[in-house]
Amino acid sequence: MTIRAAIPALACALALSACAIGNRYDYSDASGTLNYKSQGQHVTVAVWDQRRYVVSGNKDPDFVGLQRANVGLPFDVGTASHRPLAWDMDDALVRSLAAADFGATPVMLTPRDSQATAMAALLRGKPQRVLLLRMDDWESDTYKNPMVTYDLTLNVYDASGRRLTSKNLKGNEALQGSLINPGARAREEVPDTFRRKIELLLNAPEVAAALR
Repeated sequence: MTIRAAIPALACALALSACAIGNRYDYSDASGTLNYKSQGQHVTVAVWDQRRYVVSGNKDPDFVGLQRANVGLPFDVGTASHRPLAWDMDDALVRSLAAADFGATPVMLTPRDSQATAMAALLRGKPQRVLLLRMDDWESDTYKNPMVTYDLTLNVYDASGRRLTSKNLKGNEALQGSLINPGARAREEVPDTFRRKIELLLNAPEVAAALR
């Protein structure tokens, strides 16, 4: 290949790589719809990031997943807010509950928190119920079609800290991708997948019964 012929190919490769760099996903619209209403209950809400790659320090707390360039080279994706992913997810849960007439208050935890410190923070405001979402995995991986790996456990506690119920969702989900602009499609699909997961968790019969 001549130098002149190689230039367009190199430019194309660089353009495709650039599309994979600096991607960020916005969770501000990731609130779900509950199929029941509160009768004025006060709930404190937290998401506890216990992803092994975040707890170990290998990934930052705002890590959402990976976007791959044209040769499969992975680049980290962060949150659009630049805040920890758990905090964006916490806000999404609060919005979901508030729309169903719950008095929902967010509590921001860090990966360094223990179960004891997390519960102490959640119970400090003397709520009627505590909602703690433990995130053991949440990572998207996008080349052409996004794949989301998740392990989410929603726990409901009463005012004394006694666990009333627990609901887990764990698995891998292939999402609709795009050959032309996979990054843009993933920015829509990945946060919407979280919205659907929290709807499943919050509307689970055992969770609804515990919250009411």
